[in-house]
Amino acid sequence: MKVILCSWGLSTESIIRACEGQVGKPRGSINVAIINEAIKGVPGDHRWFADELQHLRDAIGGNLEFIDLQSQSLDYVQERIAESDMIYCFGGNTDYLSNVFIQTGFAKILPEVLANKVWVGSSAGSCVLCHREDEETHESVYQEQHETDCYMDIIPLVFMPHLHGWFKYGESEVIKASACTDLPVYALSDQAALVIDGDEAPKIIGDDYLIAEKGKLIN
Repeated sequence: MKVILCSWGLSTESIIRACEGQVGKPRGSINVAIINEAIKGVPGDHRWFADELQHLRDAIGGNLEFIDLQSQSLDYVQERIAESDMIYCFGGNTDYLSNVFIQTGFAKILPEVLANKVWVGSSAGSCVLCHREDEETHESVYQEQHETDCYMDIIPLVFMPHLHGWFKYGESEVIKASACTDLPVYALSDQAALVIDGDEAPKIIGDDYLIAEKGKLIN
């Protein structure tokens, strides 16, 4: 499994280079399958999506193909993903995204997808592979309604995006969230990413992040 968990996509040169390393191809020839269902769960101005899509277009030179999990058959989704080098999953509402994965059957094929393709998550696209934070943290930090009790639970950690940024949370919230789970909590800024490559220890790119476990910071 090769995964890059980001807060805001390929936001730095170091993250882009890590993407090249995971895929094994230069950025100019990487073909990307885009999943963007999470945006449908977020009302209001989606200019942030347009900005991130523009950044992805500028960073990656291969094909950028949107995969619609809710309107395309699972067989077709698998066919199109097979033609890609990398899956880029945009942010938005993670609870909504998790429910889409389950309702469309994508959750069932996700382990196979992760075994064969590089996954780059952005915000909710990262969170959905991990474990859900406790309800109090979900409501106080993200201010979103409860739509599901769990995410895909594939990566054994809780991922909190946009540290010191979009959601204006910090050390105290990360520590509190870690006291509610036996898993480590990783909180990353928009300039950081967590790289997972098989059984190797996770590697963090960037220097603005917090890791907490059982109510204590460990970094």
